[in-house]
Amino acid sequence: MKGGTLWLIPTLLAPGPPEAVVPAAVLAVTRRLSFFIAENEKTARRYLKAAGTSVPLNDLEFAVLNKHTRPEEVPALCAPLLEGRDAGLISEAGMPGIADPGAAVTAWCHQNGITVKPLTGPSSILLALTASGFNGQHFTFHGYLPIDASARKKYLKKLERSAEDEGISQIFMETPFRNDKLLNDLLHVCRPSTHLCIARDITGDTEFIKTAPLSFWKKQKPTLHKHPAIFVLGKF
Repeated sequence: MKGGTLWLIPTLLAPGPPEAVVPAAVLAVTRRLSFFIAENEKTARRYLKAAGTSVPLNDLEFAVLNKHTRPEEVPALCAPLLEGRDAGLISEAGMPGIADPGAAVTAWCHQNGITVKPLTGPSSILLALTASGFNGQHFTFHGYLPIDASARKKYLKKLERSAEDEGISQIFMETPFRNDKLLNDLLHVCRPSTHLCIARDITGDTEFIKTAPLSFWKKQKPTLHKHPAIFVLGKF
């Protein structure tokens, strides 16, 4: 029996109508699917309702894949694909498989001959980079930095050196309620002349994106607490 297709479904980065940031062709695919592998069922249901699913909400089926999912549980989540059923992989926000556990499902599909179809949608990482003015030819995404304060400060110095000496744009993020602490570390550890892009609430009504030296950010610190944000160190 021919297997189904795993569709990588992009979701919103900020509240608003999906039509504003998600292409119509992508929404058309999303609306017809009835089985989803999601990081959070409640969040996924909310997005699918906003996207205008053609399947009654009560008829939608979900398998949950999150940071607590064990590797040996992945085959059971993906079993419908082997039976020929299409599935949509949905992250909490943005593109699945990037800074979320969805890559485990995608890897399993490749290993088991299941077709994987990525769909176009908002990525906070790429949107922040393209808006930063930094090097888009050479960049590295580091995800979340170390929680330990000492290790995090050493890591920031390492990123600063790579951005300055090698011209490699350094992209990273933090849990929203720790954003202010991360910004304070950047201001204390890195040189005043080092350039930082802060991209907050990307695609949302309170979107804020600006690149400036740390000397500027010391004088005009934005409100970042509990706001999703991406940070980029680089050079012009």
